[in-house]
Amino acid sequence: MKKLAFITFYIFFILSSISCVNHNIQTPEDKILLTLMNKRLEVAPLVAKSKWNTKTPIDDPGREKIILDSVQAKAHKLGVNEDLARSFFQAQFEAGKIIQRKLHEKWKIQNQPAFDPAPDLATKVRPVLDSLTPLLLIELRKMKIGASHNQSMKKLSSDARKMINPSFDSQVVKTAIKPLESYFKK
Repeated sequence: MKKLAFITFYIFFILSSISCVNHNIQTPEDKILLTLMNKRLEVAPLVAKSKWNTKTPIDDPGREKIILDSVQAKAHKLGVNEDLARSFFQAQFEAGKIIQRKLHEKWKIQNQPAFDPAPDLATKVRPVLDSLTPLLLIELRKMKIGASHNQSMKKLSSDARKMINPSFDSQVVKTAIKPLESYFKK
């Protein structure tokens, strides 16, 4: 029971924490979207711990396809560009896997034993990720192509670096925001 309480508290803490860095985001949509992206990325270490304990591969193309198909259908219903939604979520998966791979490499070198406690991926971690999906789609819907937003996109990289947990390297940040930069450069 203590383990469950710890895991629940840990997940809540991660999701409720927001960086104390001074933010200079041009639009509220950017700030909310980047905050949600950060919250999703901050779950990656929990996924890594769970997969470390169960020796589950980091890549799960079958599950990713199911999620991406679902995201695409939800995007269509919400009026979000389906290609943007799919590429955005694929990028979030890739950014999370970068974090997981780096942790697994570190743990392998350290001969890390199984974590105790480690969250259950199916019952504790995935529901958190699933709860962020519709919120991210809503924020994507708010983003519009236009002159003023194109200007905001120029700041996206620096804003993302300010908003996303500094323990995640620039490769993670660049991977996560690349679909946004590409889409809004059109």
